Amino acid sequence: MNVRGIGVNVLARQTHINRNTLSGFLCGSRALSNRNLDIVLDALGLTLVPKAHFDPSSLKPPKNDDENAASSKSAKSDF
Repeated sequence: MNVRGIGVNVLARQTHINRNTLSGFLCGSRALSNRNLDIVLDALGLTLVPKAHFDPSSLKPPKNDDENAASSKSAKSDF
């Protein structure tokens, strides 16, 4: 943002994302949704690229909602 000369208020106006949300993200106290992150990156003319030697096959696939519900129920029944 500094390189582009864009402040939080200007970015908030350009992206239609709440200024407090952006400010919280920038200081590390708040997360951005994937959607908002895409909007911010687009507004700044940036893209995310994988780190060198990144192996996406090492990532575990996310559980679907049925698996999450089943594991949650089994965890509760153990107590």
